[in-house]
Amino acid sequence: MAHHPPHIYLDDTWYIVTAATLYTRRYLSASRAKALVIDKLSELVTSYAVTLRAWVILDNHYHVLFKSRLGEDLPRFFGQLHGATSRQINLWDEAAGRQVWHNYWDTCIRSEEDFWIRFNYIHNNPIKHGYVKRLEDWPYSSYHHWLATKGSDWLDDCWARYPVIDFLEGDDLDLTGVREQESRL
Repeated sequence: MAHHPPHIYLDDTWYIVTAATLYTRRYLSASRAKALVIDKLSELVTSYAVTLRAWVILDNHYHVLFKSRLGEDLPRFFGQLHGATSRQINLWDEAAGRQVWHNYWDTCIRSEEDFWIRFNYIHNNPIKHGYVKRLEDWPYSSYHHWLATKGSDWLDDCWARYPVIDFLEGDDLDLTGVREQESRL
């Protein structure tokens, strides 16, 4: 049975979106795959007039924090992002037609505090998943943009004011049902 998380589409609303690869396979492990997602995301942000505030790309999932102008655009936005990146990754891997993405999960941001906690969560994701020990060492996130434009004092203050307690316990990409499906294949 397919798992389709419920989506709430609201206009002029901040969202955090997480998307995982099918069975959390590491389809994005190559630098060029992460760069592809970043490039396509940037292109779509411009064409859909989305305000993007934070993002991170890991080997098997990504997170974005953005404001949508029209909530009804979300399915098209992520459909185009996932379609274009799937086609190119499959071309590189010589695996035409293979499903790369599982789905995406969106959550509306509830408050200013929630926004900044999610902002910090996104930037700290490479540490959470053990990719790096220092944020500066992960090139596939918006952390470097904020470091260059606002500086380390601003980022440190943001972290001090809005700490991520246990990396939002329970928000750790639990795809147990998906893994159970995979084991039956």
